[in-house]
Amino acid sequence: MRQRIFIPVILLFMAVIGTSCVSQKKIDKNFAGFRPRVTRLELTMDDYQYLGDVTVEVEYKTYFGIPKIYTVNGEKYDPRFRRQTNIAFGRPVKLGPLSKALYKITDTYPDADYILPCSYADNIEYMNAGRIHHRSLKVKVFAINKVSSTAAAAQQQAQVEELSGKNAELQQQVNALQQELNSTKEALEKAELEARINAQKNNNRRR
Repeated sequence: MRQRIFIPVILLFMAVIGTSCVSQKKIDKNFAGFRPRVTRLELTMDDYQYLGDVTVEVEYKTYFGIPKIYTVNGEKYDPRFRRQTNIAFGRPVKLGPLSKALYKITDTYPDADYILPCSYADNIEYMNAGRIHHRSLKVKVFAINKVSSTAAAAQQQAQVEELSGKNAELQQQVNALQQELNSTKEALEKAELEARINAQKNNNRRR
């Protein structure tokens, strides 16, 4: 009998203790429509710095449609030592074996961020059952400016102001030299006039 009474009392006591403990849980959800699904970075040519031009070339022969590469960027091609460089051009370019010569671009300008294909040439020499291709591609290479357009404009304005200050200082020096030259010229003219007067006086005395 005591056990039947004691067990409910213990359970009630534990329930009171459990409800006396403080617990807090907070859930926040944001369903706002201003969150963009796609993030797009818009750049113009003003955001790029022109690095230079690069021309890659390859010479190969096709015999019954099977290509055999002779030279890559003017060097003899060795199939045992191959270099692979993948460049995603913004426009479709028919590369073929010319893709083996793209390493010259990244070797010349390792900091390139944007590569623009300019001209493409494929000179073909026809022969019996085959062709010899002299294929080349010229690209322009750009890199993203290290400073923003606002910072670049501020730097340019600071340079203009610095040059303006130097020009003003040089102009002051030129004005001072001009005044000194005028003073020297007046002194010389005065000395010449006095010399003429003295010479004339001496001639009159001799007569």
